Amino acid sequence: MNDKIKNLENRAEDLSFRLSDGTPVVKLGVIATLYFKGGYTTDVKIAVMDCFRAFYQEFGTHLKGQIKDKHTKLTSQNFEKTVEKIIRSGPHDQYEWQLTSAASMYQAEDYGISAMNSRELHGDHARSYIKIVLPWQFITTELGSSRYNHWIDFLSSKINAEHGYGGLSTILPYDFDSYLPIEFELARRYLGLEIDSMPHSLTIHLIDSIKGVNWQTVLGDHFVQQLGGEDALRQSFKGRDDVYIERYSRGLIIRAGDYPQLGAIEDGAPPSYLVVNEIVKSLRIPTPSQLHTYSPHGNCFEKESSAQWYARFDREYTIANPTCVESGKLCPQEGIQFEE
Repeated sequence: MNDKIKNLENRAEDLSFRLSDGTPVVKLGVIATLYFKGGYTTDVKIAVMDCFRAFYQEFGTHLKGQIKDKHTKLTSQNFEKTVEKIIRSGPHDQYEWQLTSAASMYQAEDYGISAMNSRELHGDHARSYIKIVLPWQFITTELGSSRYNHWIDFLSSKINAEHGYGGLSTILPYDFDSYLPIEFELARRYLGLEIDSMPHSLTIHLIDSIKGVNWQTVLGDHFVQQLGGEDALRQSFKGRDDVYIERYSRGLIIRAGDYPQLGAIEDGAPPSYLVVNEIVKSLRIPTPSQLHTYSPHGNCFEKESSAQWYARFDREYTIANPTCVESGKLCPQEGIQFEE
């Protein structure tokens, strides 16, 4: 077994949490989140719906519901109705739609696809996004990893992604607010975890900048040119056998290693992630906003800790005594417990 996969399997159980009634509220998953322009146009809406159709076709047996204002049972009939409604919507109409394997808005999912568009009145001052969620086990086989790579290429090409990222992430319920402190504490322990519970909050911030790097880093041609062009970028990684670059229709996908890594604090940041970050960090958002909003349930990412998280691959650093009591199977419904 590959050492990276073995390490992931050994630690994965510690990154899942359930309520006392067995409801899964935090899971480890692998994601891909992409930001793109023109989400209010009919052509782009059709492209996004093509992505939903493809995901539904491949993973439909796992999908139980759709969330559009509320969680409802997913059927082929209401799927088609929602697709047509979104395509027919006007340029000033905003949609947010999610297909999910979760049985309710209060459970973390294994499989999912979600998207939110910008409106014409925002012009070029906001981005749309699309995101997929898969179980972490999906990428532990050669076939699964190949399928994931196909998906990030397919999505990037279909929507002409400007930028994006993919890798391991904490998966929270649609109703995620109560569990942000768990995401915060896990991110303090594992540098490779992508904090992505609120991709919608970044749509007005990631205009001229990218969020950062992870296992997969997607750069549209506009950003590639800022780094000197494709040839110069490829030259920057010459001689490294742990960084791969693939072209999609409008840019490049940089992959840091064959498999994603958690980057536990005691192990240090994955070297391939550090290398990719060193090359592209000039593109990163210079003054990031908070990753979380306030939560009454415990510590979350505020301004200073958010800035530290964005810079986590800039250098090797340690976080003394992460404060989460311990990973486990149960967490209380009210007041998630952390020690000072």
